[in-house]
Amino acid sequence: MNLKISTGLEVEFDKHAPKTLFEVIISDILIPKYKENKDWNLTLNIVIEEMNRLISKYDLSPKLKLGLLNDIEDHLDKDIEELTGVAKIEILFINMEDYVEDIKKLILAGQDKQTLRTNMAKLAQPLTLFELGELFIFLGKRAFLK
Repeated sequence: MNLKISTGLEVEFDKHAPKTLFEVIISDILIPKYKENKDWNLTLNIVIEEMNRLISKYDLSPKLKLGLLNDIEDHLDKDIEELTGVAKIEILFINMEDYVEDIKKLILAGQDKQTLRTNMAKLAQPLTLFELGELFIFLGKRAFLK
């Protein structure tokens, strides 16, 4: 089956091997949109909306969104990092260094455990599970790979 993405390009789609579709969406939509707007969250929303449109129009499995996001994550350490000149964690969170600095300040402030827990919870509360995972990976690499 051929799918037509919003750029007008037709992509041959195999539901058992959708990687070609993901690669086209990344190269023809995600990367150009990110170059244009430099806003990672907006760009992700654009490609998710593109996938939603394709799912609706061609009656595809909604699980394709997860596959697309996994494929995007695979690209973060490669061509997307090269495109932006910043590490994956910085792409995902423009203010990641601020989070790390805030964590450092909290830890070095000499607060009792309960106050430290409360303040760390307040700092982490707005983050999604994905963002928290990325933050832990970032901090772990920083701590263990020095």
